[in-house]
Amino acid sequence: MPVSNRTAAVAALAVLTLLGTACSGGGSTSAPAGEKVLTLSAPADVSSWDPAMGAGATSVVYLQAVYSSLTTLNPDLSITPGLASGWTYDTGKTTLTMKLRDNVVFSDGTKLDAAAVKANLDRGRATTGPTQSALATVASVDVTNPTEVVVKLKKPDPGLLFNLSLVPGMIASPKAFGTLKTNPVGSGPYLLDLSASTRGSSYTFTRNAKYNLPVTYGFDKLQVKALPDTNAMLTAATSGQVDTGGIPMSGLNAAKAAGLQYKEMTGLILGMWIVDRAGKLAPPLAKLKVRQAINHGLDAEGILRSVGGGSGRRTTQMFAAGSPAFVDELNARYPYDPAKAKKLLAEAGYPNGFTLTLPSENAYVPTLYPVVAQQLAQIGIKVVYKPVSTNQITQQYLAGTYPAFMYTYTATQNWIDASLFLAAGGVFNPFHVDDQTISKLMEEISVADEAKQAELFKELNTYVVDQAWFAPLYSSTSLLVWNRSKVKIDVPDTQLFVFLRDYQPAV
Repeated sequence: MPVSNRTAAVAALAVLTLLGTACSGGGSTSAPAGEKVLTLSAPADVSSWDPAMGAGATSVVYLQAVYSSLTTLNPDLSITPGLASGWTYDTGKTTLTMKLRDNVVFSDGTKLDAAAVKANLDRGRATTGPTQSALATVASVDVTNPTEVVVKLKKPDPGLLFNLSLVPGMIASPKAFGTLKTNPVGSGPYLLDLSASTRGSSYTFTRNAKYNLPVTYGFDKLQVKALPDTNAMLTAATSGQVDTGGIPMSGLNAAKAAGLQYKEMTGLILGMWIVDRAGKLAPPLAKLKVRQAINHGLDAEGILRSVGGGSGRRTTQMFAAGSPAFVDELNARYPYDPAKAKKLLAEAGYPNGFTLTLPSENAYVPTLYPVVAQQLAQIGIKVVYKPVSTNQITQQYLAGTYPAFMYTYTATQNWIDASLFLAAGGVFNPFHVDDQTISKLMEEISVADEAKQAELFKELNTYVVDQAWFAPLYSSTSLLVWNRSKVKIDVPDTQLFVFLRDYQPAV
């Protein structure tokens, strides 16, 4: 994603609501006395009700109301049972055996069994889209008995259970496969009321009487309003049109004036991606001290204030705060120090600096680019920008067209993140740099137990920061707001997402 105040805000809110804003059911527009109703905003419309289509990140807001997933993602990013009551891996971590609950019924009356799970996973693997990508390591799914499936993997995949807690692990009734795109049939806590919904505008849900998983939900009705414009989201929240939703940090004073409760949520990580680490296009970038000089030469705190409006927190690492890989002390690794940056460049063999060609675009925060150029010029690096059209940004960035670029990233699960931007074959490693230390650590992580994985992830993160593979500047923040008279939300500051179960009636 290119750098953008407005777009970054929407994307951050998409992550913010990824697991949290769809949390109850609704039916008619007027509620009977005593009925608890929650109305919330979502930053985009639902793209499809079919889990096999993968849907976009914001579609999880809608889909989690009507579907249950095989596993459950917790606030600390640990994984616990969902439709699968338990699971085991073989010693090589390539065979996953999942036990299924035997008392789950889809809303159409069909019983959940291993055949239904296999049908869903096989369908997801065969359907082009995000779900297919998330299940790419799956070689086969076999039914051993009505309550057990065996998933064979092509190679160990520590991100699989995480993915199975989201859309790829949502299980639909096989009888409804033909109509899932417009009419979902799952085993989640709510039902979509098509008669009370307007495509592209608002969706109403009612309780699913057949739902019987352990997690409980306090509201009787839910209405989700699709508001893709951040100003519209702010207006809806402050005027009482919705009870809860995400807004940009710029709306804080308006939220306070409206008497709304609020919580800052971590969003996108903004920084320079130094992808040509072997120096194919820009030979100086192959030098560690050059990459470290760039980190010391960018005034992250100043950029946060001037470009980000102060809505964020300084970070030097690409992994999310609160995740196992995160090491708080690393954020002090690269203080702004132009003199030190110049010294590092001289020690690397560039006492007079060098020229670095970077891409730029004018659709998003154009003020960022001259700031970066000015600060790098102060340490001897002359930046020459080549304009890139908006619709070609991601394609060119990930094709190895440029040695570095300014970019934003939404950190999630450590293994998935590492696979994307650290692994030699990762799509966010366009020059396919194969660092043997990184490869060895990822190989060890892939077969380690959970406790050992956390230790190894911290080691991996520390190594990447020390090697200056990136020059992160800050992690942006957005706001989750809610009407305190109707909604209660109590989550720790380190929680990355607000979950469906976190929303409860105030009384």
